[in-house]
Amino acid sequence: MEHLKLSLLISSFVIPLILSLTIFSIARQDVSKRIMAFGLLNAFFVFLANYFYFQKMFAQYSYIHSLHIAAVLWLFPMIFLYVQSIVGKSIRKNLWHLLPGAIMGCISALLFYGLLNQQERVFYLSNYRTGIEFSALKLKVISIFRMVDVFFIVAQIVYYSIVLIRIPKKYNSVLMQEYSNIENFSINWLYWFNGAFVLVGILSILFYVVNPFHSDNELFLVFFLFVISAFIWIIGISSFTQKKPRQPEEAFIPDSKLVTDPHHTEEALVASLIKYFETDQPYLNPELSLTSVCKQVGTNRTYLSNIINSRFKMNFNAFVNQYRVKHILNYQKDYPSATYSVLMEVGGFGSVSSLKRALEKFGKTH
Repeated sequence: MEHLKLSLLISSFVIPLILSLTIFSIARQDVSKRIMAFGLLNAFFVFLANYFYFQKMFAQYSYIHSLHIAAVLWLFPMIFLYVQSIVGKSIRKNLWHLLPGAIMGCISALLFYGLLNQQERVFYLSNYRTGIEFSALKLKVISIFRMVDVFFIVAQIVYYSIVLIRIPKKYNSVLMQEYSNIENFSINWLYWFNGAFVLVGILSILFYVVNPFHSDNELFLVFFLFVISAFIWIIGISSFTQKKPRQPEEAFIPDSKLVTDPHHTEEALVASLIKYFETDQPYLNPELSLTSVCKQVGTNRTYLSNIINSRFKMNFNAFVNQYRVKHILNYQKDYPSATYSVLMEVGGFGSVSSLKRALEKFGKTH
């Protein structure tokens, strides 16, 4: 059991360090990847500190105890900042999310190093989970602060779960107004990550708070912490392929094409759009975007997007996919044994799953 515990503790901090250094080496000017690298570096420190603690290296751990408290409270905010950087939100305006961790770390340092000497610190760290009743007032103050810290961790889990779960739907809606394929930009992984991370986090806290006094159960707590670390690895690994969409460049109607009659302008634009799709078949390009279509039909993104939404009752993504479905249905007449992978490439879809969703939505209408 001791070997298993040691393996879990070591892998919990070694793997985030390896991933962090790897991402740093490829990040270049990618802000999202840099944030993820910093987040993994923070996770490395969190679980390295756990290693010192669970290996009963209390003297060494005492020197980083307060910084460990701050780093734990930075885990969720770092993931939040990473997601915000992907969806195009200002990171500087969101740096305040790191403030609670910094404040709690500073308060911990003032109490832990201001009230206790080194011998008392080691005594506290080696006994606070044994169920002992501290008689000294300063040790009671430290214990109360620990309970407040646990409360903050629980509050973070609840707060960021609510905040993060709302982002993908809104973000995907924006993407589908601009891109014909959103798979490479999607952050739907937040749904499963959120649910799993919250479950593991709550179980860990319940185990730690409700049943903390038996050293025989320490392996279970180490395992829960290992699983939390593993979820962070998965996000780190996924960041290698996660793409941040380019900021679309606005394309404007040339002065020579402006028409004073707004009804005529809209009708002419709709006719030009349909002609472009039926003649040039731009939908076969999996990288097709609203901006590129605007440049071809001579209008701006906002105007064209509004027309597609109002006239065709769908977003740009759906508008393109209906043409793709029509194309592959015609293709299937000549090649009835074509696989989904072939149809995906022939139709310009970004993935087999998006092809199947489009077929389910538009297949019966053609």
